[in-house]
Amino acid sequence: MATKFKIEKFNGSNFSLWKIKTRAILLKDNCLLAIGDRPAEITDDNKWKEMDGNAVANLHLAFADGVLSSIAEKKTAKEIWDTLTRLYEAKSLHNKIFLKRRLYTL
Repeated sequence: MATKFKIEKFNGSNFSLWKIKTRAILLKDNCLLAIGDRPAEITDDNKWKEMDGNAVANLHLAFADGVLSSIAEKKTAKEIWDTLTRLYEAKSLHNKIFLKRRLYTL
């Protein structure tokens, strides 16, 4: 049975929740590994390219136009994910609260 999921497109202000939902979509489509370094156990280049291509397509479809234009030159899912993390994750309130809690518990 095919199930469709609808998540709010990432517009630059909802990164924490968007990231969780997008990771779930990538996991469901068996391409979550593409946002990280290539695992040693995946030796088939065609399989890796297909997985990366699916991840890139999912990511592109999950962006608002303003964000899409800022990452359009990135070719791999890892490059896109790393750029988004660098640009948006450190600025989010959710991340700041998480880091403060972690610091206080130390």
